Amino acid sequence: MFAGLDEIDWAGMSHAYGPATEVPDLLRGLVSADPATREIALDGMYGAVHHQGDVYACTIACVPYLFEVVTRAGGAGRGPVVSLLASIGGAEVDDPDELIRSAEAGRDDEDDDDVESWAENYRRAEAVVAAGLPIFLDLLTDPDPAVRRAVPEALLVCRAEAPRVLDTLRRRLPAEPDAEARTALVEAVGSLVRRAAAGHLPSVPQSSLRAATTWLLEVVDDTSVASALRLTALTSVSAGAPSMLPPDLVPRALALLAGAYQEPASAPEAAGFTTDTLIGAVRALHEQADAGRRGPRLGPAVGSLSRALGDRVDDRIRLVGTLLDGSDRERRLDALPAAGQLVDGWRGDYRELVGLIGRQLADPHPLLPRAAARILVHLGELNRPAADALAEAVAGAAREEPHSSAAGPPAWVMVWPSHGPTVGGTLAALARLGDSRALPPLRWALERDEPPKDVGAALSGLGPAAVELLPLVRRQLRRLSPTDRDFPERRGGLARAVGSLGPAGVPALPELLPLATDGWVIRQLGRLGPAARDAVPVLRPLLDAPQRGPALAAAAALHRITDDPAPLLPVLGRFLDGDHFDASDAAQEIAEIGPAAAEWLPRLRALLRRSDPHGWLHLRAAGAVWRVAGDAEAVLPVLSRVWERNVHTRRAVATLWAEIGAPAAAALPLLRAEQERPRRHTARDSGWSSAQVGEDEELLRLMAAAGTALAPVGS
Repeated sequence: MFAGLDEIDWAGMSHAYGPATEVPDLLRGLVSADPATREIALDGMYGAVHHQGDVYACTIACVPYLFEVVTRAGGAGRGPVVSLLASIGGAEVDDPDELIRSAEAGRDDEDDDDVESWAENYRRAEAVVAAGLPIFLDLLTDPDPAVRRAVPEALLVCRAEAPRVLDTLRRRLPAEPDAEARTALVEAVGSLVRRAAAGHLPSVPQSSLRAATTWLLEVVDDTSVASALRLTALTSVSAGAPSMLPPDLVPRALALLAGAYQEPASAPEAAGFTTDTLIGAVRALHEQADAGRRGPRLGPAVGSLSRALGDRVDDRIRLVGTLLDGSDRERRLDALPAAGQLVDGWRGDYRELVGLIGRQLADPHPLLPRAAARILVHLGELNRPAADALAEAVAGAAREEPHSSAAGPPAWVMVWPSHGPTVGGTLAALARLGDSRALPPLRWALERDEPPKDVGAALSGLGPAAVELLPLVRRQLRRLSPTDRDFPERRGGLARAVGSLGPAGVPALPELLPLATDGWVIRQLGRLGPAARDAVPVLRPLLDAPQRGPALAAAAALHRITDDPAPLLPVLGRFLDGDHFDASDAAQEIAEIGPAAAEWLPRLRALLRRSDPHGWLHLRAAGAVWRVAGDAEAVLPVLSRVWERNVHTRRAVATLWAEIGAPAAAALPLLRAEQERPRRHTARDSGWSSAQVGEDEELLRLMAAAGTALAPVGS
């Protein structure tokens, strides 16, 4: 095997972490008789040679040898290598050309060569993997079911041969004996139907598309095949041809799910070994999820169907809500991830659904409470219907436990080996609601020798209601040392807790002032307001700091404390002529000062003419021009451009539109279009943020206020 492998100049090629010198060892590891060695080698391939989906020259050079691995008759571990080939070829990408165009559109001038090289590598990788079509077709009948389960996805790379692939997959289904391989065949047909319907596969004629869709519907109606397979076909139609869906979609899906849960299924055998790899950790999590189940794990099927329904939020709520409201614990456990993804990514009335998620916190099933807590921890105000359930879970939880514990509600404090302890998810969610029932466990956490590094952030959600814990916060501030583990996070969080108290936090000035070298801490001093006048002598010298962070933070804090902008204006002007970030932050502070900063208007207007690809500088300069001069005519076109260019600016833009009022009425179509969108404004299929729910709910509130302010009188 691997003839010529050592003759390649691997050292002359690079992967994600440097020269690709270890590639020969990784390739040989893939054919080892030891399954642990194979897993380590596969992890190395994904971790470096194909890091996060990237394709390097060394990745392409590996492809012929990966084909040698998968065609090695009787060789163990070939299925995962087929999946690796599929990933290298971009099987999961709907439209490679659009992916490349997006990368080229977002490049900087100095990135031109890198982007072009990346695009060329991507095209070459797709071509060399697609050239393996005959091999993949032969592997559809391989004796190893793990190989047959992986091949349908690999065939998605062969875009030019999509009609042939569609026909082959459909003809293979009756002869395929393995349930998982049958599911993979139907899923691949569904993916091709979806891509063809979206115009990404011009090689597929409409006749082939209609035939494939009709075939999927026939599978849905075929009572002789397993309910789980029929459900997969229904999901595929939902994603690729929603206009052909039956009107009773949700009841039919629930009936198929009920049938699938009754079908016999043996839990996969545990691998029997461990490796210190990401792939190994994911495998162990799957083994843990499968352990002890009475029926098949259908969570992925529930999630796929929910995603396939897309913007049909009410149908998705009915689907997962019905499962969560049932008595079967395994069905509820399978429904929770789909429910979390729905709330994370789409807008809707989630009061009932959040209440159902909260109910799982009290279930004695070892996994349900923890799975529910993972969803609730970042939902913010949406957790109101689950407040009592959160409080009860917190009251009954352990005081502390290792982070690896997976049973029951999270403890008050989670202990980690690599960094300081953190506040448990249910306690953090309860505190974010401003619920005073979070105070006793937070008191206990603050009394620990090493309190959670994020305890200050949790306390800040309670605002002035947490004033009784101020003595403990002050004690922890006094104990802080720059050599402490997680010092910046602890310092920032505790300062934030003091700032959230407003004037009631002033007794902590002796502890905060020695820490007032960090911009975040300095800004918290400003939140204490005029009562923090003893901080003025410490803050004034910081106005001369050469760094933007401390100087502008000191200016903001002094303005809040003294309400005298005069001494601050020179420092703000000093940064207006600075780089993009200096000018942006200075404009933001000038907006807080308002008309008293009129001397800087010409320079603020000049900022509106600067190059600003992401819109933040223009947004902040426009906000300053409005608040200093009330010049709506100058800022409204800027705000509309920024709104359309960068979705992350929309909360700030909506705030300014509401301030401007009726003169901004021309922005109403933009506002209405965003309000009507079912997706959360920062939600993306390829990424996730723990803040996207809270930020979007805030945007919805701001847009409602702006809509009222902009609407014509009497409308």
